[in-house]
Amino acid sequence: MPRPNWPLLRGRTRPLKMKEWGDLTVMDPDTGSPKLHGRGLLSAGTDWLHIDAGSALENPVVTLYAGEDPGTENGWDEVEETTVISTTGFLALCDSGYTPLRKENLATAGPGPYLVRVHAGDRSLDGKKPRFLIQIIPGDRSGTGPEPAAPRIEEAAGALLVRTSYDQPGPWARLLQALEGGSEHYESITVIDNPDYAGFTAGRLQERVSRDDEDWPDSPFLLIADEQSLAFAEFPLLAVNNLPDEGDEPFRISLAAVGSFVVNMELGNTSFGDWSRSADTDGVYRGQHY
Repeated sequence: MPRPNWPLLRGRTRPLKMKEWGDLTVMDPDTGSPKLHGRGLLSAGTDWLHIDAGSALENPVVTLYAGEDPGTENGWDEVEETTVISTTGFLALCDSGYTPLRKENLATAGPGPYLVRVHAGDRSLDGKKPRFLIQIIPGDRSGTGPEPAAPRIEEAAGALLVRTSYDQPGPWARLLQALEGGSEHYESITVIDNPDYAGFTAGRLQERVSRDDEDWPDSPFLLIADEQSLAFAEFPLLAVNNLPDEGDEPFRISLAAVGSFVVNMELGNTSFGDWSRSADTDGVYRGQHY
């Protein structure tokens, strides 16, 4: 794709009225098609970001910004941000077929990390054009290179423990110590410690779990370390059933009982409902069985 003469976009464009309906990508098309994962507004990887345009069958209106951080704007239905690592120093606005829509390079600082903040409105309203404001902001380049990205839900499978509260670093450190020094049944748990998910609800986290063509999730359940989990010494994690067509209510489970829960769920010895129905009157399961 010839691009040496593409100018850098610095500042903000006028609203761009797309000619076709569909999702959007910010990417380097020369790096190949991205491997998409997750079902939320944003899905990201090295050299690409995918933006879900929603279910409104109208052509989107997109405003671009590239440069120093202008801050979040008010008046939008959704605002999410993530980090994209550009290895080539080239990012362009593309359609769902990964074809550039404008001949402008959004990677204003060359190769390295970029904070991409997406504002969205009217994504799923009939008769309304989905609206997007996409901000591409150079990240910190003071070190020798970008730090490894924190683990993400979309890249993991099996039993997951996802942190959503970042106001209690001490209890979180003690929780991790208990995991490391506990039963061998904890070893199959993947810890997702990524500030991108701070304050996420269970529903938003479920949207981030990768699924196959038949809607079967890579992770059949989630364990969530939220503010309430870290406020008590027994660490009552929120357990959420992620399987389709199952209406089991979430429940809390003490960290001491998690190993038993995980191994029995993985072996198929018990169902999620067996555990949720056996919780104590305060909604926390504390028993153990193997």
